[in-house]
Amino acid sequence: FAFFLLAVSLLVFRSESFTFPSNRLLINRKSASNLLAVSEVVSVDSFEASLGKAGPALVVIDYSTTWCGPCKMVLPRYMELSDKYENVVFLKCIGDSSTDASALMKREGVRSVPAFHFWKNGKRVETVNGARIEDVEAAVISHM
Repeated sequence: FAFFLLAVSLLVFRSESFTFPSNRLLINRKSASNLLAVSEVVSVDSFEASLGKAGPALVVIDYSTTWCGPCKMVLPRYMELSDKYENVVFLKCIGDSSTDASALMKREGVRSVPAFHFWKNGKRVETVNGARIEDVEAAVISHM
C-alpha cells in the first residue's frame, strides 16, 4: 500500500497546465510505468472549475454510481480512452458518493447510469447513455 501511495504521489499528469479540482483519483493499475488517471468531480463547483480550466479542449464526464454493474465494467475502457486521447479532459462523477455529487447529476439531468456528457467551450455538445464505450469513443472523435 505504501508503494501505491508513492506511485500516486509521483504521477505526472498528461497536461501540466490542467489542475484537477479533486484530490481523489481513479487509477488503472495496468503497470507501474503506465498509470492513467481520471479526475473525480464531487460537486457543481468542482465541475464548473474543471470546465473553465479545460478551455477549448473537449471534456468528457462519466456519471455513475457505486452500485452500477455496467458502470464498473466500462470504467477500465473509459480510462484507456483517457490515455489514447491525450488532448481530451476525462472526468468522473460518482452520484452516490455525496449529496453534492448527487446534486450535480440532478442538475445535469442524469436519469440513468452510466451516462457520458461531452462538453466543448463550456457547452454540452453530446450525451451517450449506457455502457456503449464504442459510442463514447465515436463521440470523442467527432468533437475533437
